[in-house]
Amino acid sequence: MTRRPIAIAGAGIGGLTAAIALARAGFEVEILERAHALEEAGAGVQLAANATRCLASLGLYERVAANAVTPTGFAVMDGRRGAAIAQAPMGAQAEARFGGPFIVIHRADLQAALLGAAREIAGITLHLDRAVEGFEAAADGVSVHSHDGRTLQAQALIGADGLRSRVRQHLRPGARPVFRHRAAWRATVPAHALPAALATPVTRLWLGPGAHLVSYPVKSGTAINLVAVTPDERPVHGWSLEGAPDELLAHYRDWSPDARALLGAPERWLRWALFDLDPMPAWGQSTEPGAGTGPVTLLGDAAHAMPPFLAQGAAQAIEDAVVLARCLKDAPDASAALARYEGLRLSRTAAVQRAARSMDRIYHLSGPARMARDLVMRARAGSALLERYRWIYGWSAETA
Repeated sequence: MTRRPIAIAGAGIGGLTAAIALARAGFEVEILERAHALEEAGAGVQLAANATRCLASLGLYERVAANAVTPTGFAVMDGRRGAAIAQAPMGAQAEARFGGPFIVIHRADLQAALLGAAREIAGITLHLDRAVEGFEAAADGVSVHSHDGRTLQAQALIGADGLRSRVRQHLRPGARPVFRHRAAWRATVPAHALPAALATPVTRLWLGPGAHLVSYPVKSGTAINLVAVTPDERPVHGWSLEGAPDELLAHYRDWSPDARALLGAPERWLRWALFDLDPMPAWGQSTEPGAGTGPVTLLGDAAHAMPPFLAQGAAQAIEDAVVLARCLKDAPDASAALARYEGLRLSRTAAVQRAARSMDRIYHLSGPARMARDLVMRARAGSALLERYRWIYGWSAETA
């Protein structure tokens, strides 16, 4: 009898990485993606050592790194004065310290690399325009229903379908996205359009009262990715909402000339409201009558969406994928394997979620609290900027 495939809802970064990890572990995988075509929103992604080690373990690092940039440094900047508050070396020093490289990459390039790898593996089938609408789970498998009326019989279902996951709605209907009262504005600008000092291979975090800005190179250094985070009371979900440049610049009117040069460079900004999830006590335990408690779980943003303030959203999804594949490979029973996967991931991802939320307050301090924060940061050695998060960057699947 042919072994049933593992079904994955969603072909984003987490879903594609999980498919590759599972196929490498010997499973047949079917990905059900709601989009007609995979067109990732234009934005950058930071991949710290914990993520790049996972990619290397799957044989994906070189493919991903081909269009990435390895920053030579990380700098925290005073957004208003334009001076550095603290700096840390990156590149080879950070790789040696944490056991893996730190890279930055355009999200479209990351997804293209993962999609290219997935399409080269015979055990992976990608179905576009096929959204998962529901499922029935039993102890020995899952019937996965898509919007077109078709049903896939699978040995397990992995909900990697993002913040507004349909799989999560069935499993945990009370777990709803939480609006953070902020918006992220994203753009890329050609490196040659900026002053040379702002186009160097450095990741910069510009801090100011109520708002911040992140800049780093992508596209092999030919473009600079910008993320500006501002207060916002419009909980409108969407990845491609046009943002008015004048509205954005109004939040930064008192900022330094360098920061405003970055903000004034793009011709087009995309704005989206920031949502995350409260940490959940379980991912796969269904509370919906009739849904069952069989081999179904969540992965990536569907399980633990977090604010972007620690740049760990994609990294945690990649970690999930590696751990999931190892658990399923090591256990003959899929339900038991998914329970073990959740046991290994729940506390870690919840800790990262909470840490990312805490940075919202720290990044956006004003008045005396802001001055005290900056004094503390200036007094520490540059390496302390990264060493503080060794518990994140130093993680590896082998020791998890």
